[in-house]
Amino acid sequence: MNREAINYVKEAEARASQLRKDADDEIKQIELETAETIESIQSKLEAELSEYESEQQQIFSAKLDKDQAEMDESADREAERFEQAYQENKQALANRIAEEVVRRYGNR
Repeated sequence: MNREAINYVKEAEARASQLRKDADDEIKQIELETAETIESIQSKLEAELSEYESEQQQIFSAKLDKDQAEMDESADREAERFEQAYQENKQALANRIAEEVVRRYGNR
């Protein structure tokens, strides 16, 4: 019986050792699968983020181009309005300057 007990303990130790080894192998496998899953998700996330940034850049670029065109058009209208006002008032200004010159220096 003493021999049986020794053999039983040895077998239990061997089973415990095998269970530890199997558990360690399973943990390593789970860690490997987890790392692969995380890498896959990270890669997918980076691709989606890059696509989103590209879409947003196109949207803002289109808005910027539109705003720039509107500002250019507005500036052109203002320049045209000022040119027209200048042309309309150019002769009146020349006459006013001439009157002022004559008034100040004409009677000497």
